Amino acid sequence: MKNISDFKNIKTPSELMDFMNDNITYGFISKTGRVYIDQDEDWNKDWFTQCIVQSGESMLKTKCGTCWDQVELERKWFQEHDYQFMTIFSWFEINKPNNYPTHTFLAYKENNKWYWFEHAFTSYRGIREFNSLVELISDVKAKQLKSAVESGIANPKDRKLIKSYEYKEPKPNLCVGDYIDHVVKGTLV
Repeated sequence: MKNISDFKNIKTPSELMDFMNDNITYGFISKTGRVYIDQDEDWNKDWFTQCIVQSGESMLKTKCGTCWDQVELERKWFQEHDYQFMTIFSWFEINKPNNYPTHTFLAYKENNKWYWFEHAFTSYRGIREFNSLVELISDVKAKQLKSAVESGIANPKDRKLIKSYEYKEPKPNLCVGDYIDHVVKGTLV
């Protein structure tokens, strides 16, 4: 599948991954509609003041989003196909401004197994199978920590700071601060 209009014809999670690989890039959309692609020179300067979190519908139009946005596109598909799933926000929970990475992801259950559906975290892109949700979340946290350590942002002892929350669908176009306020009001998992 190569065409954005083919979204409605996707039948399986694997087809959704292929569709996203063909159509979705990592970046963010500003309040004014500007597209920031990963590594854009203004990314760090504008992230907190300009970024909005898109709906799944909006993602189909812009074809660009962070993990926060991409999960909303994934949510749209998994809801429409009656899967049991969870959207999860994971971050280093500390009470001061920091540059530790956050991550959102979708986990779904099928045939008594849990699956991590991952498109935005490109090092781990794909669908991974787990025996339990606890095992899945632990693996995501380990990979999030590894990435932060390799980037020089965190150290291995920071693992205990990573908290994960199941959260419900946010209102479209939330700014960064409002989005974080929304997701951390979810259920600790």
